[in-house]
Amino acid sequence: MTPAVHKPTLIAILIELAVCVAVVLATLTYWHWYTVVPAMLLLATRQHALFILFHDAVHYNVARSKRLNDAITNLLIGVPQLVPVQLYRRLHLAHHARLGTVADPERLLLYRDQPWRYRPLGLFALSRQLLGDLLLLNNLRTLVHFRRELRDPKSLLALSPAKTWPEYYLTALAGLVAFVAWCVLDPTSAGHFALLWFVPLFTLTQAIQKIRSFAEHGPMVPGSDDSELTYSWRPGLFGRLTLWPYHINYHREHHVQPRIPWYELPRSFPDSRLRPGRALLRLLWNGRA
Repeated sequence: MTPAVHKPTLIAILIELAVCVAVVLATLTYWHWYTVVPAMLLLATRQHALFILFHDAVHYNVARSKRLNDAITNLLIGVPQLVPVQLYRRLHLAHHARLGTVADPERLLLYRDQPWRYRPLGLFALSRQLLGDLLLLNNLRTLVHFRRELRDPKSLLALSPAKTWPEYYLTALAGLVAFVAWCVLDPTSAGHFALLWFVPLFTLTQAIQKIRSFAEHGPMVPGSDDSELTYSWRPGLFGRLTLWPYHINYHREHHVQPRIPWYELPRSFPDSRLRPGRALLRLLWNGRA
């Protein structure tokens, strides 16, 4: 029987949040450029790790009750990262259902009007792609296209009408009130916290997530099956701490069985074909300028 709460996932979320809190408190205490920069780099990797656990929640792998699953996820990840799990679920499940087709949101929205075409790029085009991700420009493009898709009754995504998520907005409102009170009581530390959390979230974290997405999805081949459209990887320690935390490197396997929680993937697919992590550069860069 499915457990009421997936304890490994909940524990992982709490550990990641504890690391973030410790980094923020230490940096606020010793506020110098040489502490702020590494703190932002570290926070970006942990924000990305939290997003991977957020992704598990999209498939209801945090709690058996859907309402509890979403409440926990929004409280601990969705509100701090400014994305309701219900909103991301609409896009991500459409991605699973339309993998590799022209209606796949990854292709229709995530890379639209960008250099990336599921093929290695020249150095100039790759730099333009990564700078656009790092500076939030590509995410803004995605947001614009997403809003247009929602308004278009003939959208290929055929997304259902938006619902209201009162628990998300109430939690976000409580967080905003608490932050405003912090600003009133101690504007310096509140401002420093905002810099520490949101600068990485809108820059480095987005770039890390985008590189991982590049690594997970291959070119569309007519008549191909899912195994040719998705890649799985065998990262080293650095890769597991940055691009591929919580077994997200088992991406092909995740598309086969999306309801398997992250901690069960290696045991469920012991014979998986995993690409070595060092092959990532060849997937991104074709060796030309």
